Amino acid sequence: MRNSETKNDFKISWQMFKTNYKAFIATEIFAILAFLVINGMILGIIVSIFAISPNLTPSDLIPSASSDFKLTFRVWGFFAFLSYLIMSGFLFCQFGLAYDIFSSGDMFTEFKKAFIYFKTNWWKYILLTFVTGFGFFIPDRRMSEHNPNPIEANYEIFLIVSTILRFVALFFIVIVFNSTLPSVTAQRSLKNGFIESFRIVKKNFKRLFRTWGVYFLLFSVPVLVVTLTLFLLLPTIQGTVVLPILIAILVIVYIYRLFIGFPMMALISTRIYNTADFERFKPLPKAKSKSVETETDDSLKEK
Repeated sequence: MRNSETKNDFKISWQMFKTNYKAFIATEIFAILAFLVINGMILGIIVSIFAISPNLTPSDLIPSASSDFKLTFRVWGFFAFLSYLIMSGFLFCQFGLAYDIFSSGDMFTEFKKAFIYFKTNWWKYILLTFVTGFGFFIPDRRMSEHNPNPIEANYEIFLIVSTILRFVALFFIVIVFNSTLPSVTAQRSLKNGFIESFRIVKKNFKRLFRTWGVYFLLFSVPVLVVTLTLFLLLPTIQGTVVLPILIAILVIVYIYRLFIGFPMMALISTRIYNTADFERFKPLPKAKSKSVETETDDSLKEK
């Protein structure tokens, strides 16, 4: 494997993102709005139940004011988690858009095609959320609060180490399992997706390690650095202007990772799947995909 492969993974994927950014951004905005709408509908249903039930009071809707804090918190957590899975499942339709781009002659896709891929693979995408993407957008809530208990002297060290280990674990999860998403999109088989993903790792580990290593440096390390900085400085910056500034920076890097990093992940992963040397179960549905990749590589090199 040559370093030029990693360079081309990013160069070509970035070119495709710039050409089709409207479809990717629209998909993410729709997913977020769907998340908010679903939560709003659930809230309306729960409020209606509480309004007509004589044994419940409005205060029971609020975990901190509820007579059964754990139960109320778990109910809200369950519905929020359900909505998150639906949002993530639709976000993974971007792998369908990426596959559509690389397997079409005009290298173009449309937002409406995301619904086609969701209709075909929705339960697979949601299931793969647990394997490949769960926790990718979820900030570590423990990092947002400082433990004031002096008895736990090693709390900060433990939290920093556990956060870094979580980051490293996610990196290797992406290396091993991320190719399942373009494989499922192409094969429409969850079992084949896992098998092909392992085959890709077995024959292309160095390429995967380099490409996803660069990807994490660009899109995940900034979030990690800002989060750790916020946690370490929190005791001394509370009540100062530095705190809202750091929070604003954290929000910006999360938006950067969501609206640029996630589409790039879909495009890079799909390009690797299309061009990697491994034993496939069957040819891609659109046989032009790999030849188009080669033509694109050549045209970009000429430029």
